[in-house]
Amino acid sequence: MIYESIISPGKGLGNSIKLGGSMYEIIQHLDKFKYKFRISYNPTKFYENPIIVTIIDLNIRLTFNNQRDQTLELIEVLDMNRSGGGGGGGETGGGLRLIYNGHNLNEVEMPVNGLETTLSSASTVGTENSGGNNNNSGISSLTSSRSTYNTQLSSIGPNFKLIYNKIFGPTYPGKLNGAKDGYILSYPGISFKFRILNEELLNNIRDLGDERQQVLSALLNWDNPYDVTCDSIALHKGNSWEDYVANRTNERGGGDGGNEIENVVINLDEGTITIQKADKKENIIQIGKSTQQDVINILGPPEDYFNKFDSRLLIHNHLSNIERENSENDISHCKFHNYYKYGIDILYNITNSNNQNKMNNSVKKVIIHNGGITEGLNFMRWNRCNWEIESSDGSIQFNSRMYFDELPQIFHENTTPVLLNRNESEFIDNDLDIIESPNRGEDGMEMERDRLADDEQVKTWGQSKLYGIDRCILEVINSNGCISSVTIY
Repeated sequence: MIYESIISPGKGLGNSIKLGGSMYEIIQHLDKFKYKFRISYNPTKFYENPIIVTIIDLNIRLTFNNQRDQTLELIEVLDMNRSGGGGGGGETGGGLRLIYNGHNLNEVEMPVNGLETTLSSASTVGTENSGGNNNNSGISSLTSSRSTYNTQLSSIGPNFKLIYNKIFGPTYPGKLNGAKDGYILSYPGISFKFRILNEELLNNIRDLGDERQQVLSALLNWDNPYDVTCDSIALHKGNSWEDYVANRTNERGGGDGGNEIENVVINLDEGTITIQKADKKENIIQIGKSTQQDVINILGPPEDYFNKFDSRLLIHNHLSNIERENSENDISHCKFHNYYKYGIDILYNITNSNNQNKMNNSVKKVIIHNGGITEGLNFMRWNRCNWEIESSDGSIQFNSRMYFDELPQIFHENTTPVLLNRNESEFIDNDLDIIESPNRGEDGMEMERDRLADDEQVKTWGQSKLYGIDRCILEVINSNGCISSVTIY
């Protein structure tokens, strides 16, 4: 578990949760530390809306734009009380201390309720020297006694004056939030939401309306600083919260960062897969010709691999007729190379031929994954790989950001889908908690219908269909029409 993290405005939280980082990398990091997280998304308009990942143990919310690269655009610490204190995580207490320039933002010194009356050393001496003079003793005790607040470290957010006057310094006036029960103060790359605990102060600043300078003055001049306490922190790009809100977008295009491979362009007629990297270099993998060493030179060593033996003839074979005839008596030895971080798998045909003294190790298939689809069984096992598919004559053109309904007519008119009925137990992680939906009604029949509907949803979760045309097979998620993988052979 992580117990302490440094806040970097406009950059991120600690070394691993960085603005602009890919959802795949960040979730892999969270999973390494066994954090529980909840994922929220739009089930019907998946690509048009962001994906929100809430780290339950730390009460931190991460918002990823759902563009092609699924990069992190907003980090929110939702509850300063819950995130502080240096504990060990869990539902009732957080374990993450937030540090900025040496200041602990959620472990601050504050007064304890109640007053304590103490006597100074001078008052004690005065009492002892009174010589039985009750009047002098009484006067001495009254003049030297003082009332003070006890203080202790508390796991709460900093107050408004501490942020504005000491830790971050003066800035432009903030604004009341939409519900007018809190105040948002912004600095470049970071914003604070303050909760106003005093009803009188809250009414006063509500009456000031849009007079931002007067609202700021009222908050700064309020006597008790602990009546205005930081409730949450947001890390973002831009000079202010308003800038971030105005400039954020979730268009189904563009995107920067996240994956070393920016795009993969597939030509079905030629059987070529062009790898376009972030450094603008392009490399080509060709079905049936490129070798294992060629691919390793392009993608590097695989993260995982496994072998498969098969004595049956290969169904999809685009090699020459002579090679096909010579392979009839061969034992097919296939090897899978998995590149999870790229969202790519390569299948090699490694054949020990009876007719030749050499081994063939050419690329047989390339599988390109979209591991960023939340309703896919392979969610976050692979990264999202962006691709474009085209034919030489331009009659077929589509890409990974399109729904199946938007694909060329050839997929809707000339293909019959095959239902892919995987065994869910092979794909669902043992650490995944399935949370039952709460009862939504008091009537027994209504609750039973809800239960049956929930059971049916679980049964059909992640179901997909296969659609194929020459040299290309698409796996399409039933529930939202997203294309979860493409197989090129």
